Amino acid sequence: MGKEEKENKQLFEQMPVPKAVMTMAVPTIIAQLIILIYNMADTFFIGRTNDPFMVAGVSLILPLFNVTIAVASLPEV
Repeated sequence: MGKEEKENKQLFEQMPVPKAVMTMAVPTIIAQLIILIYNMADTFFIGRTNDPFMVAGVSLILPLFNVTIAVASLPEV
């Protein structure tokens, strides 16, 4: 059994539930906030081009991008 497997086993079997949730949730929340700020910056600079189609494109792809990142952030069990 590798080191990562031992850590996962300890996280899921021995830690109290609130601490385990916080251990998994906090890095994911921080990553989502960074991605949100990045997308807001993209929208701001694209909005300065005064092209509504470009802003609409960014606005349409944002939910798909967020879902993709959320799925990629799921832990391997």
